[in-house]
Amino acid sequence: MIVISILWIFVLSIIITNSTVKSVSRIQNPIVTKPWTLLSRNNARLDRLFKKYHSLLNIEAFKTNHLSNKTIIYSCQSFCGGWGDRLRGIMSAYVLALLANRRFMIDMNYPCEISKVVQPNYINWTHIKYDKSKNRSQLNINTMRSWQTAYRGQISDIIKSKNFVEVWSEYDDISISTNGDYMTPALRNNYMKNRTRQLLGSMPLSHATMQTLFDLLFELLFKPSALVRNRVDSILANVYHRHLLCLHIRVGKNPTNPFDHAFTARVNTTQAMIDFTDDYILNKSLPVIFVTSDSGQAVSDVLQHYPNSSMTIVGPILHIDRFDRRSSTLCDGFIKAIADFYLLGECQTSILSNSGFSSWANRRREHPYQDFYSYNEKLRAIRKN
Repeated sequence: MIVISILWIFVLSIIITNSTVKSVSRIQNPIVTKPWTLLSRNNARLDRLFKKYHSLLNIEAFKTNHLSNKTIIYSCQSFCGGWGDRLRGIMSAYVLALLANRRFMIDMNYPCEISKVVQPNYINWTHIKYDKSKNRSQLNINTMRSWQTAYRGQISDIIKSKNFVEVWSEYDDISISTNGDYMTPALRNNYMKNRTRQLLGSMPLSHATMQTLFDLLFELLFKPSALVRNRVDSILANVYHRHLLCLHIRVGKNPTNPFDHAFTARVNTTQAMIDFTDDYILNKSLPVIFVTSDSGQAVSDVLQHYPNSSMTIVGPILHIDRFDRRSSTLCDGFIKAIADFYLLGECQTSILSNSGFSSWANRRREHPYQDFYSYNEKLRAIRKN
């Protein structure tokens, strides 16, 4: 009886302790997440970023979407590049809106609504269509077309060296379609000195570039949709507490991606990455290998080479700007692409092709330059970055 009583007291104490811990966690954080989920990792990432930047930047100024009746809208209705190009344009339009004290919005429905893949986080950039009867004045800036060199140069000059807030003041809504980096020159515009200092706080202006601020700005703007989280979590659940090695194989035009540019120097990319990974594995504890590519053959080659230790996110492979418009799987392909992007930000080792897509994804890693390798097209081999 004594033994049973002691055992019962011990069990009861565990139940009470666990209940107390769960109650406290619910009070402190109403959304209880599993440590391997994308949501949990993103929350931890934001905590790190806020600690990193709180003494440098005026983060509250970045988190505020101005209540002004005037707007700057990043627009993507047709040709506007891949995800890497779009992120460059989105960041540019966002910082221009901050400097001009305008409300920032995103209008992207190509190849399908942006809300399918990402949603507003700290900044509500949801696009609001104003009543046309209000006769709002509009300025449309589209510098996606590379052959418009004079026009592109004119816009760049305005943003770099003119008082663009004053130049554009007569317009209620400014719609911008671009893949250019307007953020870096805008922050260095002499007419923007006061507003720039309000944003940057004690950060040296020389450090304020799109590359250095991308990790923070991306998280302030976006959180992954449930559809994207579900795809990513299916991988993370199997790699928790294991070393995740990621391959991004961008080969260009191929049977899976027939409308893209041809990159003849990349024909050996898949084999080069497999050979390098073989050597890497010999010197490291066995990793889990995640592979994503614009080529179904490349993915198949990696999965077959590492049948017991490789994974991919299942779904149609899609270049989100160069696709067959008759396809019925465009949105599903878009969801897979952004799930791949998020997962590339969770890798301990990254082996990447030359691509804006995976380059921006890599900047979301906790240590972007640690165990980071890329395919050198001139040498046709993998090199450490």
